[in-house]
Amino acid sequence: MRRTLSLLPLFLGACAVLAADPAKEPPLIEKPDAFPTLVNPNCSHCKDEAKRRAGELRDGERVLCWTRGYSDGGAIPFRFFLNSYPVISDSYGVFVSDPGAGFARGYQPSYHFRFHGWRNGVMVMKHKDGTLYSSLSGVAFAGPKKGTRLTPIPTVLSAWGFWLEQYPNAVAYHMFDKYKPVELPAEPDKDGRASRGPADSRLPADAPVLGVWTGKSARAYPIEAVAKAGLIAEVVDGQKCVVLWQPKTKTASAYRPEAWPPRKYAAPRPNADGESPPDEAAPEAPKKAVTLKLDGKVPAAPFVDAESGSRWDVAGRAVEGELKGYTLTWLDSVQVKWFAWAADYPQTTVYGTDKPAADPDKAAKEVAGKAEFLRLLPKPFATLKAVDPKKRTVTLLIEGEKVAKVWPVEPDAEVKVHGWWGRLEQFRPGDRVWAWLKLDRKKDPVSVILLADEPSEQDIHSTASKGMTVERAKQFEQARAEQRAWLRKRWLEDGLPGTLTFHHVFSGELEFTLDHEAMRWGRSLSNGDVVHLTADPPIKGVVKRVTPWRERTVVRLVVGELESSELKIGERLGLKVSPPAEAVENSPYPPDLDRPRSKAERVEWFLASIYCTCGVGHDVCTGHFYTLASCNPNGCGRPNHVREVLGKMMDRGLTDRQIFDELVKESGPHLLRPHLAP
Repeated sequence: MRRTLSLLPLFLGACAVLAADPAKEPPLIEKPDAFPTLVNPNCSHCKDEAKRRAGELRDGERVLCWTRGYSDGGAIPFRFFLNSYPVISDSYGVFVSDPGAGFARGYQPSYHFRFHGWRNGVMVMKHKDGTLYSSLSGVAFAGPKKGTRLTPIPTVLSAWGFWLEQYPNAVAYHMFDKYKPVELPAEPDKDGRASRGPADSRLPADAPVLGVWTGKSARAYPIEAVAKAGLIAEVVDGQKCVVLWQPKTKTASAYRPEAWPPRKYAAPRPNADGESPPDEAAPEAPKKAVTLKLDGKVPAAPFVDAESGSRWDVAGRAVEGELKGYTLTWLDSVQVKWFAWAADYPQTTVYGTDKPAADPDKAAKEVAGKAEFLRLLPKPFATLKAVDPKKRTVTLLIEGEKVAKVWPVEPDAEVKVHGWWGRLEQFRPGDRVWAWLKLDRKKDPVSVILLADEPSEQDIHSTASKGMTVERAKQFEQARAEQRAWLRKRWLEDGLPGTLTFHHVFSGELEFTLDHEAMRWGRSLSNGDVVHLTADPPIKGVVKRVTPWRERTVVRLVVGELESSELKIGERLGLKVSPPAEAVENSPYPPDLDRPRSKAERVEWFLASIYCTCGVGHDVCTGHFYTLASCNPNGCGRPNHVREVLGKMMDRGLTDRQIFDELVKESGPHLLRPHLAP
């Protein structure tokens, strides 16, 4: 079964910050035969095992629970399993328990991990390929995959009676008679203790903390502080997080305050390695921001969303209210003793000993508001009464109004004809059109920034094919193909449309920003290509760099110093280029695929090359019509989520082409073209 929280399967992540001085490498105590490993035990459900071992399972029995997946996750009683088998390699996950370091947690499924020993006072696992991993951080410190990180699955510590009451259908291991209850020794294992290094003096060595790894940095929350607060909300690495506390079971866990819609998971279908194929039930609906407040009226679910009134439990699941069934985005978090956390994450910060970071959203909103520009725009249908391409004006009789009005059309306005980009001269009086009107600071409409004929509007809203006969659908696609050919001819004659956005007159270097429609041709350019700006006379230039910027493309050119001296920033020009090969032009892949880039540049290139596929409708999401890079960061967490997904896919070593294939398979063809949800 898949155990991921994102759109796609994630296997490797960024590396933790570990001590790197060879002279100070902590001792590794290898005792692979000290404990057996339990591999792929038979499964049942909590409610059934409660009956089978009713006389032996105690309500206060400590359990390790995985909180996402088939049948609401599952629970593993320590006394019957983890105390005897500190590593369980299973198709539900690799579950580990290190009582000396005070933690237990889970990683993505595998049959190939075994107990190996201790290092830094932390239990070590060994994969069958010889790689050694810290069972706390999941980071490989020796072997073929040194430096990689195992993907954790959401887990919390709880109590058997509490979990059984909340999630009776959760998975449990079949408690055959051979699984006997085993109490832990009073003292930690002597070999584990012997492997410890010097203690970090910021907290007592055995102080329990909730350790959180954000993907960028580590932070420790003393359990004493978490229990006292009940709920901690702060900003870490520029993103909001919440730490929740359940006093009855002494459970702490951390989440992003964003909720994903309910989804169903398939039961495991493991291969020979214990891994299941990806679930195909991941919802496309967008996540919702929530603001959790502590409310003890329902002890089992003491957290309430201020907006929806939905009630949440410590597992990050809404158990009642409007968002019932939604789940919070789990942060890699684990209850652990301080000495172990500080050893694996020496650069960790500690809650309560430093000043919390400022909320970047709050600061940004003070300047930009919600910045949901497209939501505010009037988008009326109208009858076109007249069009003047030279003056760039259209006369529109907006539906519901009685008097037609002349509107200026912005120089870089989106113009759509027959489901493709077009030109004003292609419109005719009497056409029914769809317009987006630009607003001034007083919110008065002042100009047209999009003009589309009816077939294009239907195509944008994905309604063009609804109710169409096969023949009509063929005619529509034929018209689109003819429009593409027509515009291609215009690009060859007039150049790709764009705006001069930077001009260094002394060096002869300038930047030309191409319109949305020129994205594919523009990004087919390479360094050293010769192009011409359609000035009078034309100006020859050499491409120095091509960079995506949202749905636009910035081309940096080097031209003769005097050749460009009369150009003005903001001037509209054409850029004549050699057209890309037909195979490149018609390929579903971006033409600048797999070019050398840093990881950060690759992530941003992807966001500037794909369109959002979330379920927000009614023309309110800019990121549908424009690339995902244009999604409002103050109102939507999708771009940052996709950045995280892309980063982890890149860490797996996938090429741009492989990543595109996975994205399209997951999200469908809307990922590759402008659209709006109907």
